Amino acid sequence: MSKKKKQIMLFLYYSKHFSLKPIKTKQIVVCFDGLFPHGGLVDRLKGIVSFYLIAKALGYDFKILFDTPFELDVFLQPNAIDWKFKRSNVKWHPTKTRCLYFINNFNANPLAVIKKSNASQFYVYANIDYSKSIFPELNQDDLEKKWREGFNQLFKKSDFLEEKLNTISTEPFIAFHSRFTSLMGDFKDTTSKKLSAEEKNRLCDVLLQIINRVKAEEQQKAYLFSDSINFIKHIKQQVEINTIEGNPFHMDNFEMRSGIEGHLKTMIDFFMISKSKKVYFLKVKPMYNSSFSKYAAIIGNVNFECLEV
Repeated sequence: MSKKKKQIMLFLYYSKHFSLKPIKTKQIVVCFDGLFPHGGLVDRLKGIVSFYLIAKALGYDFKILFDTPFELDVFLQPNAIDWKFKRSNVKWHPTKTRCLYFINNFNANPLAVIKKSNASQFYVYANIDYSKSIFPELNQDDLEKKWREGFNQLFKKSDFLEEKLNTISTEPFIAFHSRFTSLMGDFKDTTSKKLSAEEKNRLCDVLLQIINRVKAEEQQKAYLFSDSINFIKHIKQQVEINTIEGNPFHMDNFEMRSGIEGHLKTMIDFFMISKSKKVYFLKVKPMYNSSFSKYAAIIGNVNFECLEV
């Protein structure tokens, strides 16, 4: 979709909420309303935390409109600030409101864009971690600390999510995570490449060797997290390893609608990884990168290592 078409879509949507009522408080609203594909859980959290940090730096009010494909507060509740924002609150002033589309815009500097604008209210669509451009003076460790603090100021787990997590053993464990997207033939994602049966077996054998080596070194209980249920089943047949029940599910996989249980699985995986003693991300060619376990490790303040072959 072209940039011009996106701008037209935004104008047509927000102009329906036309209002000349004065905007008294400067405000940033990060939106996940289904108007565009927004990405998976971590992509959404990147956008949320980035613009919370911007709002905090500028002294703006901060809100989150997140009702697609579920209401965010089912899983994550406001912690230090009340960020809830409903569609019924949407208002569009012709000169004081501005819509900003930053999805997959890695080169943008949204802090500078907002500071230069004469608008008072911003509806933002974003899925990038902009902390480096917000705090260029900080090193990686300090950036991660800043991100973790922002996340914790925004969110606490809902009772529903906490209860589900509490049913799982808290015995110390290490976490393995992998991302295949379509490679193992589970589902279509942003990619469509599928491996042959021989290629799948060869890849699984390499990954199994890595898992066995790390398990032998760590001598710890281990959990395996992956977007491929086929891979999980294959590994469980070969080695003793723990997994979380349910099928992996991507929030923007519109061809595969899921009830709340599918999204609960994503949340449980994420926060379980954050509780681990150490996170190992498995990446053997032609597998794909993922920020899922990296940001879970940041939230949990646990060590993260990418095992790349």
